Order: sequence, then C-alpha cells, then structure tokens
Amino acid sequence: MTNAHSNANSNANSNETASGVYSTKIQEQIDQLFSTILTEQQKINKIKAADPDKVNFFKSKLDYYIKNRGREFFYNYISSGKGHGPFTELLDGSVKYDLINGIGFNLLGHSHPLMIKANLEAATVDTVMCGNLQTYVDANEASVALVNSVKEKSRLKHFWFTGSGGCANDLALKLIWQKKAPKYNLIAFKKAFAGRTIATQEITDKPDFREGMPKYLNVFHVPHFDQKNPTTSLYNTLSALDDLWERFPETFSAMMIELIQGEAGFIYGDKAFYEGIFKWAKEKGIYVWVDEVQTFGRTKELFAFQMFGLDQYVDMVTIAKAAHICGALYTEELNPKPGLIAGTFNGSISSIKMGSKIINYLLKGNFYGENGRIAELEKKFLNKMQKVQDSVGQDKLKFFSGIGTMISFEVRDGNKKVTTNFAKKLFENGVISFTAGQDPARIRFLLPLSLTDENIDEIFTILEKTFKEDLWN
Repeated sequence: MTNAHSNANSNANSNETASGVYSTKIQEQIDQLFSTILTEQQKINKIKAADPDKVNFFKSKLDYYIKNRGREFFYNYISSGKGHGPFTELLDGSVKYDLINGIGFNLLGHSHPLMIKANLEAATVDTVMCGNLQTYVDANEASVALVNSVKEKSRLKHFWFTGSGGCANDLALKLIWQKKAPKYNLIAFKKAFAGRTIATQEITDKPDFREGMPKYLNVFHVPHFDQKNPTTSLYNTLSALDDLWERFPETFSAMMIELIQGEAGFIYGDKAFYEGIFKWAKEKGIYVWVDEVQTFGRTKELFAFQMFGLDQYVDMVTIAKAAHICGALYTEELNPKPGLIAGTFNGSISSIKMGSKIINYLLKGNFYGENGRIAELEKKFLNKMQKVQDSVGQDKLKFFSGIGTMISFEVRDGNKKVTTNFAKKLFENGVISFTAGQDPARIRFLLPLSLTDENIDEIFTILEKTFKEDLWN
C-alpha cells in the first residue's frame, strides 16, 4: 500500500485540473494547501476515547439534530470532519476504526490524497454542481474512464449520470421498459435491495420497507444462491424461473440481480450459478441487469460481473457509492429515444472529479486480480475470523463469509436484536460496522483499502474482546 499511497500523493500534486481557473500561482497555493490539509489529517492515526470536556457539547448537538430529523441515528455519531485512512474522529473527540465507510462510499478511506485534491480542484470551478444541460469536461472524463473499463469484453457502450444509486436503478428500469413495452414484469431475487425510490422499494424484498405504500410494479422474487446448500441452488432457482414463465409467458422485461447481495449480508454465488440463470434469461429474450451499487470497486476486479467472468451476458449495470458518481452503463440496444431520460444534475464537481480519479487509480494500482490487495485483504480477514471463532466458540461466532472487501458474520443465532446490540458494543469499543439481513441478521464490514496489517491486528483484538465481554445479549 505504500507505493499506491505515494503514487496518489504524486498524482495529487500534478497539474491535472480538467476545468476551472488555472495559473501557476493558483497551482502553487493548491499544492501548499493540499500538503497542509494532509499533514493535519494524518494526525488522526489511532483510536481514542472521547474527550471529557466535549461529551456534553456532543450530546447537545446530537439531541438537536435528532429533534430536527425526527428519529434517532443507528449510532451516536457526528463526524468532526477529521480522519485519515481507516480512522474517523467524532465531534466528541473520540476516534474509531471505520469499517463501514458510510455504507460503502469511502473505499479509499478518510482524507485520501485523491479526495483532498478533487475537492481543491473543484474550488477553482465556477459552480458547485455539474449540470446535465450545461456540462463540464470532467463528466466526459469520468464517463470515458467507466466505458473504457468494460469495453474489452462486454457489450456495454454508454453511461448516463444520476443523482443516487436508487435513481440509477430507476433509470435502468426506464430504459429496459421502453425497449420491452408492454412487457413490464420484472424478475428479482429474494433478499434483494435495490433502493428506496418508489420503484426500487418494490424490487427490494423487504415488505416492511413498503408499509403503507401503493403497489406499482409486478416484481417476482426467486431464490438467490443458497450458501448453505450450494449444490441445489441452480436447480432450485431455475425451477422457480420455469414456474414463473409457465404462469406468465412472454411478459418479462428483465432479470435484476445483485451478484453479491449487500443488504442481505453479502450472499453470493459462483460463476456456474450465474451463467445458468443468465442463459435462461437470454433464451427467453429477457435483459440481464446487474446492480453493482455496493459492489463496484470492492471485488477482485473493478466490477463483480468481471470477477465472475459474466461480461458477455450483461445488458445493464448500475453503479454508485465507491465510484463517487452514480448512473448506469448500458448497451447500444438499450440507448433510449429522445425525451425519456434527462435530469438537472450529473453530480457535484468534486464527486465527478473524484470519480474519474478513483477509477484510474484503482485500475493502475495493485488492487485487482488474485494477487492484488483486495484479494489479500479478503484472505487476511477470513483467516482472522477463523481464529476468533476458534477462540470464542461457534456458539458466539456462528458463521462468517466474505468476498473482496465485503465481510460478514453471524452473532449467535443471527437474532436481529442481539446483532444490533453487538454492533453497538463494537462501536463503543472502537470499531464501526453495520448490520445487514434478517433471519439471520449479520454484522458486515465494508473495508477501506487504507488498512495496514497493524490496523487489522488491532481490529481483531477489539472484535475478540467484544465477543468475550458478552455484554450484548
């Protein structure tokens, strides 16, 4: 990671401003400010308890925020805006390991040189937001970086910006429906999560997320890969698909799938499973739509569909989170008629600048492949999870799994209340995680690439301590 960090620092100090005012004096000042900011942020480099003289101030700010928001936060967390690598500082002065990254968007960790540089470069531009009507060259650079990253093996050719991951999935649905009208039925998978827009809340397989909402879509959920019964998974899913087709023939537009189900606790299959169901879809003339909002950048290839070798089957891919930009990649066939898609914003100037930087940085660095840093992090975390299980017993740490920088585990029998209590105790002890799934619920980590081996050792010391305290039942 040292070389990658050095390269990022070098890139951050080069003259690459794509838009905005520029002069030698401005560049010198940016370079000086960049160095000063990074030096200050690097002081946040170890976990610590809250400062006693800040506790009451923090509580008053949090209470006021909750009052205006109308509901409590999952954690008592307000950031101070200070942090570096895997460390984040709260307003009370405490510092914790951040292993959830805002549910996935801070893949590089806090105060990464590329992030600082993107923000400083954005300050030289004449507006805050990049528009869809009045665009900037930065948006084109981000689009080119994405399209180039998939064009070698896939049929994906175009990229369109949206304002969020949920809106990216809405966009995908519109493109597919226009081409398949009047075939509007949609196939999704059990335990799926697609977002919280009016359309995506129906694709999401959580009825309580739709309480009191009218029904607009015909979405049929079939089984995803069963990690506990892998040999029968493909047969069970194909049987469910055949049953759907028999009941509603020639009515389906697309199959929407998360290859790795994030909100379900990182449930994923293998290439044979995905090829089997994708071939079924292709035989029926159904589009294959892959949701990579949470998985982008986090597997052993830039996209999960690339890692599984599924390039040839994919018609649509939606991304967000770690990309720092949101939108959909799609084939020429799915290019819409004029008028169907538009929108005011492509995103903020800083997020779009960061998007193209992070894509190029990830592809040029030693992150992907079987010997890349992401594969190394996966192996280290799973090996250490095994050691914790051996130490605390399978009755406490029942199950663990992971792929790339996405790790999950079950506490006791996966009871939701116990799992939530464990996450909050882990937070108190200095590690921020999050829950996922239900029946069973799981703890999940979304690892930042800035973790060192020393950080990992300390994290697992805290994790084992939390299990042994047994104060979360």
